[in-house]
Order: sequence, then structure tokens, then C-alpha cells
Amino acid sequence: MTKQDDQRIDFASVFPAKGDSRRPPDWWGRGLLYAAIAVFLAYFVWNSWGKIDYIVLDLVISVFVALAIEPMVLIMIRHGWNRSVASAISLVGLAVIIIALFSLFGSMFVQQMISMVTGLPALYDQIRDAVGQYTTFRLPEIDSLGGEIIKNIQTSWITNFAGQAINTTVGLFSALLNIMTVVMVTYYISAAGPKMRRSLCQWLGDSQQRRFLLAWTVVQDQISGFLFSRSILAVINAACTAIFLEIIHVPYWLPLALFCGIVSQFIPTVGTYIGGALPVVFAWGSNGVLYAVGVLVFITVYQQFENLILSPKISQRTMDLNPAIAFLAVLAFGSVFGALGAFLALPITASLQAIFKVYTKRYELVDSPLLYDPDTVKKSKVVEGAEAIGEHVFKPVTNHMPRAAKGSSARVPMDEELQHLAEQVYRMPTAQQLDDSETMAIPKDAFNTWSKTTTKRGGLSGLAGTDDNANDADARHANETADNQDGAGAGTATTSTPSDDNPRSKWR
Repeated sequence: MTKQDDQRIDFASVFPAKGDSRRPPDWWGRGLLYAAIAVFLAYFVWNSWGKIDYIVLDLVISVFVALAIEPMVLIMIRHGWNRSVASAISLVGLAVIIIALFSLFGSMFVQQMISMVTGLPALYDQIRDAVGQYTTFRLPEIDSLGGEIIKNIQTSWITNFAGQAINTTVGLFSALLNIMTVVMVTYYISAAGPKMRRSLCQWLGDSQQRRFLLAWTVVQDQISGFLFSRSILAVINAACTAIFLEIIHVPYWLPLALFCGIVSQFIPTVGTYIGGALPVVFAWGSNGVLYAVGVLVFITVYQQFENLILSPKISQRTMDLNPAIAFLAVLAFGSVFGALGAFLALPITASLQAIFKVYTKRYELVDSPLLYDPDTVKKSKVVEGAEAIGEHVFKPVTNHMPRAAKGSSARVPMDEELQHLAEQVYRMPTAQQLDDSETMAIPKDAFNTWSKTTTKRGGLSGLAGTDDNANDADARHANETADNQDGAGAGTATTSTPSDDNPRSKWR
């Protein structure tokens, strides 16, 4: 090759043939294609998210509502209903319940909310006088706190009245459109049911199908069980709180009871204290300290009644969530997606954790002292006293508690369908299990005699033929084994034999 040829462009080096060392790996082209698709999708989402965020939110709400009504749909299907009709009736029933609640308590709720907002200055003055009466701390006057704020708010309302009216009208139509979208998508998702799962599984392999179905089952149980049980507990909590506040004549009992019921059920760990703080404050400001203490005692007693009796009966499935993770998830989703995000934070987090466990591999732990707490050297007197109290006081109480109330959030019970899917995904049969079959004893000389006989007759060539040859070989094998056993019995008759109690003594 001349020097002039070396300076020419060699297109073979740009597109080398298969087997050439200069040719990139086979996955290189697919990798470039996937990278280009990922970059394009990221750019599209970054520029278009503001235009489609409400569609994504409506889709998420529809999926959650469809999974929440799935137990009701399955019950109707087991009684002979068609899935489409069952889904429609479930949605209509849910809408009727919501409309009935709004028609019964909607006007009362709005009136009490307006009265509560307008009565906040008077409530603040009452709390300020009570704090100044029992302590040396002095709260500032409300006029010095909110005069300028109220003035600015009123001024902005007057100047932007036309713009606010237009925004309110547009927001009303947007809300109606979102509600219709959620209802339609929810119905289609619920009516599709197994058909949608079959269409998704057709694109996956066997193992991927099992993992997908396991993840789907876990997510559905988490969402439907959580929303159904928490909604019932919130209604019971709000009803009991409203009745108690009405009996002791605490004003604004309806919004306070709804706030206590919803917050205590859908905010983990501290939801009970946040939900009960507002009724205590209003009872203190309107009726005095004794009424506030009474509300606090009622909330504490009801919480124990709910934890020990109601929750084990209604909430049969618990979430495998750490309390700290659950609390942080509520804060994060609430700050990003608002009140709806805080409402759906727990089932979303539990579902993501379940999917992560299904699709990831876990390994055995190494033996390290950092993975465990150190051994106890000597117990202190405080620990011994606490153990004695737990042994003689708390243990007898827990022994009489329902089994579901004693379970922690780390133990999630599985039904038969979910357990079957988990065994298919994770518990593959071992070699010992596959080889564990029933066996029978064979005389020691039977196989040797049969091998010699078959060798004299030409080996096992007859077994490679048709079914008739196979049957003939089996017949010859049976006859030869019977003759061998007869000969062995005749031979042993002339010799001394062991005791006849052991049937295998003739085989030695």
C-alpha cells in the first residue's frame, strides 16, 4: 500500500464488517438509540410538564380511586354481576354518598367555617386573657398584629376584584373538567380490570409476568386496604368527636370534628396530636380550661378505643412502613402536590417500597458487630423496674388484645393468592426437593441377574424400538425377576435362615 493510499478515506474503517476488531459491540447501536430516546423524553417532559401536569394528576387520582373500589367490584362480580356494571354501580354509589353528605352538612359546614373565621379575633382575645391570667407571659394585641395585613388584603381584593372573578370562573370550569376526567378514566380502568393486566403481561416473559402480577397485587392491597380502612376510621372518628363537642356545647363542632377525623387518620405519628389540638384550643377559648381538659381526655380515650378495638377489626392489613419514613413522605408529597399529595403519600410510598422489594435482589448479611447492638453487660435498676412493670402490668393486657392489634407495621399478612405469587417468584424448587421421590427396596441379586440375562440376549437394543418392543422388554424383565426370586427362595430353603420377622433377611 502506497503513501497516497494511506491518505485516502477508508469507509470500511467507518463501517467495519462483522468480525473486524474495529467494529464496536453489538449493543452499541441499541445503547445510542436508547440514550437518544431518553434525552428526547427528558427534554419533552421538561418543556411540557407545565401543560400536562393536571392530566398526570388526574390519571394518578383515577388509578387510586379504581384500586380503592376494586374490593367492592370483586364482591359484586362474585355474586354474578358483570364487571362493567359493577364498576359503574360502585362509582355511582360513591358519588351518591358524597352528594348526600354535602347536601346534609354542606351549608352547615360553610356557615360554621365563616363564623369560625370571623370569630378568630375574639378567640385570640380570650386565649390572650387566659394566658395572662395564669402566667406572666403577655401576648400582643391583635390590632398590632393584623391591622396592616387585613388592610392590605382588603385593598388587594378591591383592586383585583375583576381579575379574581375571572380566575374563579375559569377555576370552576377547570374543576368540573377534572372531575369528569377522573370519573371517566376511573371507570375505564376499573371496567378493564384483568383485560388490562393481560394486555400488559403479553409484552413480558414468564418471570417478568410473575413479578409484575406480584407487584400489582401488593400495590392494590396497599392502596385499597389503606384508603378503605382509613376512610371508615375517619368517618367514625369525626362522628364521635362531633357528638361529644355538640354535647358539651363547643362552637363550630362540625369543621372541628372533620379536621380531627381526617388529620388523625391520614397523617402518621403526629396526626392524632395535630387533629386533637384544634378542638382543645377552641374548647379552651370558648368554654374554659375544664372543657379543654375534657376534650383532651375524650380524644385520648377514643384513641385507645380505636387502636385496640376498631382498627384491628377494620384495618386488617398494615403497611410495611417505618414511622419516620411515613412522616417524611407526607411532608414531601404535601409540599410538592398540596393537600392531595399528603392524602395519597402513605399508599404511594408503601407501593413504591413494595415494587422496590419485588424487583430488587437482596443478599445475606455478613457477620459484623456493626449490624447488631452490643450484648448487655449489666442491667440498671431502671431497666429492671421497667421490665417488671411490663411483665406484670402490660403483658397481661396484651395477652387479651386481638391478634391484629399486636402486629407491628413490619408484618404484612398475605392472602393465599399473594403468597402463591411470591412462592412462584422467589421460592424455586431445589435439587433436593426435586429428587425427593418415593423409593422401594430392591433385592441385591436381582439387578445383577437381570443384567447378565440381557447381555446374553443382545443388550438393550430392543428397548430402542416401538412401544411393542418396550412392552416385550418389560414383560421379559418381570418374568426374569420372578424366576430369580423363585430360585433365591429355593436356594435359601436348604440353608439356615435368620428370623422370619425381618422380610428383608432373604435378600442378603
